[in-house]
Amino acid sequence: MKNNGRYIIEDREQSTIAESFRVLSSTLQEAREGKKVQSVLFTTVSDGESAVMTAVNTAVTLAYAGKKVILVDCDMRHPILNDIFDLEVFGITNIILQGKTIEPMIQRSGINRLNVLAAGSVAAGAVELLSNKKLQEVFDQLKNFFDYVIVVSSPLLVGSRKILSDACIVASKVDGVVLVIPSRAVKTQTARKAIELLKGARANIIGTVLSDVKVDAEMVYYSSVG
Repeated sequence: MKNNGRYIIEDREQSTIAESFRVLSSTLQEAREGKKVQSVLFTTVSDGESAVMTAVNTAVTLAYAGKKVILVDCDMRHPILNDIFDLEVFGITNIILQGKTIEPMIQRSGINRLNVLAAGSVAAGAVELLSNKKLQEVFDQLKNFFDYVIVVSSPLLVGSRKILSDACIVASKVDGVVLVIPSRAVKTQTARKAIELLKGARANIIGTVLSDVKVDAEMVYYSSVG
């Protein structure tokens, strides 16, 4: 199915891409059982939407499997979950800057067991906002109510040189990080730089996803998580 033009897999869908996400969600469940990985950031090297849609479809697949999941939009520069799920513009910024409680800020996605905490109104000073200690409190509280907290953020790099620190800040506040690498757009050297940035932030990199791999005329995802 498509939400605002973006492809989201359907329950019991039989396709290569759907199976790829079932494998990814299964390995995340195994990671949680073995290492208590419950909050997971999906970030990318330079193409933000590739990581977002990987996170969305992973969250959807977990929800189809009976898990209670919440998607959290920590991209304070170009929030996108509002557009994907046609949500109201409120969320994290309202919690951090206005002292709103979390529960009223959570919105339904339209998919059973999947909820969304959007970014809210885009605010100046993304780094300062994400560095606020309240964000850690938000993640900790969400883990009390949901089986999985799936987080998206800005990419690590703009182009191949300009560094954005947003994802590294968020990475330090979650249990694990999955790095999404668009196979057709990212050079090996750039991908290594992204990994170095995450390691420098002491992020727990639990796996990588190679997206946009073309096999039998279908775009699929290869993952290595654990």
